Amino acid sequence: MRVNIRNIKNFTEILWVKLLFTALVFLLFNRNIFPQENYFYTNKPYGSESLFNPITLIINGGYDITQLQSVTNRIGEPQYGKLFHVVFKNLGDPFNSINHYGWWLFLRTEFFPISFTKDKMQWIPNYQQHLIGGGMLYTAMKEWYKLHGYPMPWLLSSVTLMAHHLLNEAMESGPHEGYSVDEISNIYIFDLGGIILFSFDSINEFFSKELNLADWSLQASISLPYGRVNAGQYFSIKWKLPFSEKYSLFYRYGMGALFGLSKKIDSTDNFSVGVGFRTKHLVDVNPAFRQRTIETGWHAGVFYDRKNSLLASLVFSGVKEYFCMADIYPGIIKIGNFSPGIWTVIGRNNDLTFGISTRYVFSIGYETRY
Repeated sequence: MRVNIRNIKNFTEILWVKLLFTALVFLLFNRNIFPQENYFYTNKPYGSESLFNPITLIINGGYDITQLQSVTNRIGEPQYGKLFHVVFKNLGDPFNSINHYGWWLFLRTEFFPISFTKDKMQWIPNYQQHLIGGGMLYTAMKEWYKLHGYPMPWLLSSVTLMAHHLLNEAMESGPHEGYSVDEISNIYIFDLGGIILFSFDSINEFFSKELNLADWSLQASISLPYGRVNAGQYFSIKWKLPFSEKYSLFYRYGMGALFGLSKKIDSTDNFSVGVGFRTKHLVDVNPAFRQRTIETGWHAGVFYDRKNSLLASLVFSGVKEYFCMADIYPGIIKIGNFSPGIWTVIGRNNDLTFGISTRYVFSIGYETRY
């Protein structure tokens, strides 16, 4: 029997559209998009939560990859038109891209957690950053819009999250104009899936109360005079040990991962320490299409938070430009009723970037070179 490839392609394209339509209908009519309590954003005036808003979300998430040595962190250097053209080209014809990549390779590297070699483990950030992290940010952003009196907070949150995800995919695509499946799996499966998953109160309750999942992103800033972006999207998890009232397993992930312990200082404050690895480079694996692996280095840090809102951190790494990163968020330094945040990045080549942030205005930094 002869198989008509055109008919299969037409069928799969129709099925894809139906799935997206079903997801949209789910979001429109699911009553759980209007929860009775806030899980991840409660308008705290201190810590990392005090800096959380649509602009910082887009900058921290969209420019997260600029922390890598192989990606420019100057906001004016990327060819944004070309980058977005590559992303939308692959999103506009997903099945053609997957056909060139290979369906089985696509499923086992991007979706099924069955491959454990470094060049075939893209499913890890897909689940961590996009499904769980992105889903949590959808809920937090929805709660931000609701607390600030905006109408249809779930819709505004969805738009904000997708703007952040698309910018992230554009920055990650780089100059490669060929076929790629990263944006297809991220946007269509894991980003959209995260929004749907975290539309259920039970999911939000589990991650917020059992795992203490929190957004510990950097203090998003643009530094003068070279336009360097200080951005990075990080998440923390503290899972209370069943045999201890004070200690929890600690996990911080984003551009790398830290594993360690967290100790409860009092009823609100916690001190955490972790060691692990940090991503340094993206390395191309196959020149025929964009398939990449990562090169990593060492990573260690200490963190102080109050009610899961990060107040201060000190992180060291083997990445040349990010040898030492120190962050003090609003809530520690106080000048009357004014409480700014400050941050510093020191490279091994003695380059220094520092900045100031507040919960009221966009953060500004200054960079020196030696």
